[in-house]
Amino acid sequence: YSISVYISATGLHSLSGSAQQALDQLGSGLQITAFMPDLLVQRAELEQLLAPYLAHRSAPELAYVDPLKNPDQAEALGAQASGELHLRWGERTEVLSQVTREQLDLALNRLALRGERWIVSLTGHGEHEIDQGPAGLADFADRAQQLGYQMIALDPRRIDRLPDNTAMLLIAAPSQAYDERVADLVRTYLTAGGRVLWLGRGTDPSSDSALTIADFGLRQLDGVIVDADAARFGLDSPANAIATLDASDVLPRGIQQPAALYRARAFDVALSNEWSEVARFSSGTQSWNETSDLTGRLRRDPGESELAGPLPVAIALQAATLQDPGRLVYVGSPYLLSNAHIGRLGNRQWAFGLLRWLTENTALRSESRPTHQLRWSPLLGSGLAVLTMVLLPLGYLVAGVWLRTQRRRG
Repeated sequence: YSISVYISATGLHSLSGSAQQALDQLGSGLQITAFMPDLLVQRAELEQLLAPYLAHRSAPELAYVDPLKNPDQAEALGAQASGELHLRWGERTEVLSQVTREQLDLALNRLALRGERWIVSLTGHGEHEIDQGPAGLADFADRAQQLGYQMIALDPRRIDRLPDNTAMLLIAAPSQAYDERVADLVRTYLTAGGRVLWLGRGTDPSSDSALTIADFGLRQLDGVIVDADAARFGLDSPANAIATLDASDVLPRGIQQPAALYRARAFDVALSNEWSEVARFSSGTQSWNETSDLTGRLRRDPGESELAGPLPVAIALQAATLQDPGRLVYVGSPYLLSNAHIGRLGNRQWAFGLLRWLTENTALRSESRPTHQLRWSPLLGSGLAVLTMVLLPLGYLVAGVWLRTQRRRG
């Protein structure tokens, strides 16, 4: 019977929260196969790395296959190179060529994902494309793929309904109006329990569109939100709404920074009985909806219907149905997921937090792992230096003199 106690302020060698949730969701049956020669040092290093995972109550099993002594077995199991780590759970398999704690956590997240894995982005109406341009969605798509999702673009005018394995529908700031057929496609998907992330347009919406935010009880305000707090976070343009991210019902805990929504537009909320509000995200107290051109010295003009913040910039809604309710997140900025803006402040964590809530994949988390780096204050560093270089040597000297004196007397 063995007892292991691990005490640490940072949890460097313990399971991360995402790995803990993923293993809890997977339960028993996880098999880890390491394709590694029979080298004691390398295997000991791997077992030390895997120790927190193997100690989980789900009891993952670790097995070794020597690709040099058993090449046929390694080939039959799909090994491509020595040093690979295969994680198998049921019919799902994840292959790691570089074994690190971060890669292990991501692989476990992918294995634990519930439901289908397609993110369908509508195209053909001026939406942002999945490309490398400043307004493109390539960075978001790459990160989503690492987490086990597959992001594709579909023209709704060429399909009768969305694929059955659609985990989330993305409406990425269309500049052209949707006709009634496309609107019915989206409404049918939501009625059947679908999940939609809708990025609003930074310009005036098309009045002739058959699908508008008014269908969900939202009314867009005039102008673009400007925020004096943008300069405090190092953003040059005042047209960045600094949005608070404290909605614990939707987002995971631990997001340290707010979001920066470029050219966001605020809206009024008057929901019908069909939808209920789950969370609302607002700009800061130093923001307002500027209706004039963003040039010169900006100042709020109440006579031009410019309202002082906080102003709603995003909202999470859920259909008021008993079984399989649809979910909708509307964001007033078209640039939340764009390559040029997803890396600002807490945008990336927010985006994948919304993805986590929409697809109900509780194992999907965005967190940073602790490192070996120690951060000491100057006072603590000076104290430790005095202790190790002055006090401890003096203590050893005094103790040595005292012991020698005692021995001579004895």
